Amino acid sequence: MPFARYFCIFINVGLGEAAKRNVGTGENQVPDMNSFGNSLTANGYQKLPGGMIIQWGSFSVSPTGGSVGTVDITLPVAFPAACRSVNALISTNDPSARSVGFDIGSTNRTKIRFTYTSATTNSIYWMAVGY
Repeated sequence: MPFARYFCIFINVGLGEAAKRNVGTGENQVPDMNSFGNSLTANGYQKLPGGMIIQWGSFSVSPTGGSVGTVDITLPVAFPAACRSVNALISTNDPSARSVGFDIGSTNRTKIRFTYTSATTNSIYWMAVGY
């Protein structure tokens, strides 16, 4: 009865349908760890198996004296097709004197142009999502 004994091991492991799937990123496939590329650094990214990429980072800005400042940030990795969402916040103790946004016309697969006003030196933290 060697077959029955080994067969029971596979049943008890609980692999179920996953044991019957091929490795890949398509429908009914099981992704392997290569599908989750990342750079877990201060300015980094996380790739997901379906093609979505989440990127993040931060940078410092100087006082703008009431005018609008701009900073171009090169993304850690280029989005293959498009950047779909950008979020940013400015680290401050006085939010009434500071703001941050981004210039959609100058944002693309490889860079984001941020616009800001700040009365003091501050850090801006950002996150971008695309595919």
